[in-house]
Amino acid sequence: MMLREGVATEPAPPWSAGADPAGSASRPRTDVAGDARSGFASSTVRAVTLVLFLNFDQFPRLIGRTFLFTAAGLALPLLLHEFSRRTTAARVVVGWILLLFGGLALPALLHWPETDYGRQKVVLLMTLTLLSTLAVAIVRGRRDLRMFAWLLILSAAILAVAALTAGDSGGRSDGFGSNPIWLARAIGAALIAVAWLYFQRWLAMWLAASLTVLLSLGMFATGSRGPLVATVLGLFVLVLAGLRRKTARGKREWIGVTLMAGLVVTVMTLPRLLPPRMYALIVDPSDELFDSARAEMRQRTLSMIAEYRGGVGYGNWSGVSGLLSFNYPHNLWLELPAEAGWLVGGAFILATVVVAARLWGAARVDSAAGFVLGLLVFAVVAVSTSGDVNADRPLFTALALGILVLTWTRVKGRPGPQPSVLDGPAARPSSGDGVAGDGRQRPRRSVSGPGRSPGPPGTYPAEAAPLGRPAGTGGGRAAR
Repeated sequence: MMLREGVATEPAPPWSAGADPAGSASRPRTDVAGDARSGFASSTVRAVTLVLFLNFDQFPRLIGRTFLFTAAGLALPLLLHEFSRRTTAARVVVGWILLLFGGLALPALLHWPETDYGRQKVVLLMTLTLLSTLAVAIVRGRRDLRMFAWLLILSAAILAVAALTAGDSGGRSDGFGSNPIWLARAIGAALIAVAWLYFQRWLAMWLAASLTVLLSLGMFATGSRGPLVATVLGLFVLVLAGLRRKTARGKREWIGVTLMAGLVVTVMTLPRLLPPRMYALIVDPSDELFDSARAEMRQRTLSMIAEYRGGVGYGNWSGVSGLLSFNYPHNLWLELPAEAGWLVGGAFILATVVVAARLWGAARVDSAAGFVLGLLVFAVVAVSTSGDVNADRPLFTALALGILVLTWTRVKGRPGPQPSVLDGPAARPSSGDGVAGDGRQRPRRSVSGPGRSPGPPGTYPAEAAPLGRPAGTGGGRAAR
């Protein structure tokens, strides 16, 4: 980090187009909450750990296990390192996570599961699922969160290519041999990350469009309808959060609204463009809602919840419901109240609603909150259609990220309308804008000088160009 004319600055990221390879290019630092500084390698390691925990089971078995052991080996020392720091949000986040999982484990501690599936569910919940959720605490700031979004996209791009090139069974591709639904979930989360990076001007339009097409085709190849609906709703919430922001509100959000509206109109008028399974859902959704196996599971689970207020115990849903061909009701919001009871299930649902509501409020001034809210809405809808509690790691990760972002604002003060370092090049103030690193106004200074040509209006300086757009080209609105 360097000081230039009283303004705290940091080197431009290596992937930014036009960044000075010697590191001399720099941009203003805005010390809003959650902007803990970490280097490129540190951010990469932390983001890799989270992505490996989320998507390890989408790859071939041997590679997936290697990814899992690598993630666990990275997460444990990084967590210990975070706890050794004097100022960190990790302690608060870990405390809430342990409280959440302690509540989920309470029914099993009071009455240990009797079935093999029930015992396996509890063990995985308290090991793999818990560790993958705790790993969120290693994220230090918004730079790490942005790196997480980049690597989420990279991982999903590989999975999308695998889905498009692998053979399909009954119109559903499984990529590297994983479950098509889990594969579609990994791709859907990456689509939300693409939209967020584009809205924050870290991604050029042509690159964002290319990634969107690739990931969408990969999702269509899986034939999974639940993740598709979840992705649409997550993107919708992300766009709304962007339009509510007090700063950095521009044409990219309206472009997103226009594209989504055009997509909806196209699908509704020409549904035959969709794969057969998705076409059937659009033309006649009543079959899925009322005449499918999920509808039968839903009806029996609701009756079970009404009859057993304390829950039937983990792993006992199949025997009590009489649907022996299924181990769980394929809906987390019914599974927890049915197996863990009204108190545990209701507390988990309430916690999710509270985090979502707080993120909605924080998204008005913080783009990171909007991104996490989009991921959370995506996960909330996705777990309503398939998977048991351990297959819903993305939901727990999104909840933990929500707690982390809210902790940043609570510990260091609610960020004001000044943009953060993740709000994109066009939203960040320059040293000539009279905003110092502490967010306070300073007298305006000239930005002219050796190597500091301001350039024509509406262009990106070398250190602030988004990926896919060369420096010195038009970038939209000028900095506020």
